[in-house]
Amino acid sequence: MKPVQLCVLALCFSSLAQADCFNIAGRAFGISPALLKSIAIKESNLNLSAINRANRNRTEDVCMMQINSVHFARLSQLGVTRARLLSEDCTCVATGAWVLHGLFRQYGRSWDTVGMYNAGPSRTRQKIRSRYASEVRRIYQTLHQQAELDQQEELFANR
Repeated sequence: MKPVQLCVLALCFSSLAQADCFNIAGRAFGISPALLKSIAIKESNLNLSAINRANRNRTEDVCMMQINSVHFARLSQLGVTRARLLSEDCTCVATGAWVLHGLFRQYGRSWDTVGMYNAGPSRTRQKIRSRYASEVRRIYQTLHQQAELDQQEELFANR
């Protein structure tokens, strides 16, 4: 096998493994895997090693789900470390699902609550929250449209 073929194959398996992470976390927390993936796309474009240190409150956001460091103390009690978030796809995705699930339990399931994932619940951040939620919703709808197209193509695939 040529090195280029090996790289393409590795990328395919990596994508499949990552897709499984969204499915597994979605089932575990009762959240649409497509919604979790939409948040990861919005937050980091699916970049597991993404780090944002530009927060005004001097916290940082890590991994593709951009988990804020305010959660690190509680996460460490659950065996989740910053290093694991930055190196394990499924740990990162499951942690993002855990954060969103907590918001859904506290504030209800809505696009406004999805916006809280990024901007928090403060009334002063309503515009930021709404803009974020709209962008995630657009990504979510695009993912659903693509899934429908993929399903249609599969119907006519040569077998």
